[in-house]
Amino acid sequence: MRDDGNTGATRATAPSRGNLAWTSDAFTRWLPVAADGEVYIGNVDPNPDPKIVGLDATNGSERWSVSIEEASHYTSAVVGEVLVAAYGDQVVALDRESGDREWTATLSGTVSRTDITAVSSETLVLIPEESGRETALTALDATTGEQQWSTPLAGHPIDAPAVQGDGVYVASESELYRLDIADGSQVWSQSVEAVALGPRATARGLVVAANGELTVHDADTGERLRRLDGYDRAAHGVALADGTAYWLTGESLAALSVEDGTVEWRLDAEGCQEGLCVGRDTVVAPVKSEAFDLETAWPTIAAFDRETGDVRWYYHIDGFDVLFTTPPVLIDGAVYFAANTIDSVGVLGDVPPAEDSGLF
Repeated sequence: MRDDGNTGATRATAPSRGNLAWTSDAFTRWLPVAADGEVYIGNVDPNPDPKIVGLDATNGSERWSVSIEEASHYTSAVVGEVLVAAYGDQVVALDRESGDREWTATLSGTVSRTDITAVSSETLVLIPEESGRETALTALDATTGEQQWSTPLAGHPIDAPAVQGDGVYVASESELYRLDIADGSQVWSQSVEAVALGPRATARGLVVAANGELTVHDADTGERLRRLDGYDRAAHGVALADGTAYWLTGESLAALSVEDGTVEWRLDAEGCQEGLCVGRDTVVAPVKSEAFDLETAWPTIAAFDRETGDVRWYYHIDGFDVLFTTPPVLIDGAVYFAANTIDSVGVLGDVPPAEDSGLF
């Protein structure tokens, strides 16, 4: 779902239909991480105790589980052969094959309510953390857990940090930063009001949603270069692929040129959960839309053609006050998600299908 640049884009192919294949037995409402035939979930049902669980991606069966301390937020990322998970003031690295602990580190604060970023090329894990009113971005060595640097930030971190080349880009509520990846020193900072999403880093610049606008900033200076779009309601997600920004708000799903803001297509599809992901030829997003053949505009996970915005399929869950509790995660031939009505990880695609498909 997310690379170093936090672009939300992958070369994975979405499933050809949105049938429900399986749901796991393990409770979770946290973002699943999927890689190499396994799905990892964490901070699951605290009765009898919270756990990190490794699941078989084809059928949801449990491969291993590791007990952890209860915490209000959990986030994880794959770095080579280990899963690095952060919760509370703890960071652990688990062998992906066995679940064995490789190392444990303790933060000076607690992990912020955003995601961590793995930088495989540098063998680093970047962790936004906070302690009271003080916040920082901390880099740990992914092989040992040793702290490499920690840089104070003004305001609470917003969104996962992004990396491009030797630059680490991170936003607080009112400031956009570039840090040096080698030592965390500040290269520049720019005041940005009411940051909602960002940054996403590409060769064309940094894309940030703030103060009711989606804008592009120069990666070398932080200077605002241009406005791509505006929004009145919530900013739910942006993903970047091949010069196009795929943009989900509380009003619409759109494809915009990063170069000049030209609208390639726009749909009346209301975002109903943070996050979206872009595959080889498909955009997968959690949306509500009156265009779907449903009695009401239930929340759905839907797949759209990248070039035209045409609907390929959509999946919804019946129930009262339905909510997808994580963004969709796209891996070749499958989409993983969590929802309050199933309280676990579900997967869409032929891996294999269940009798009750939920397909429209």
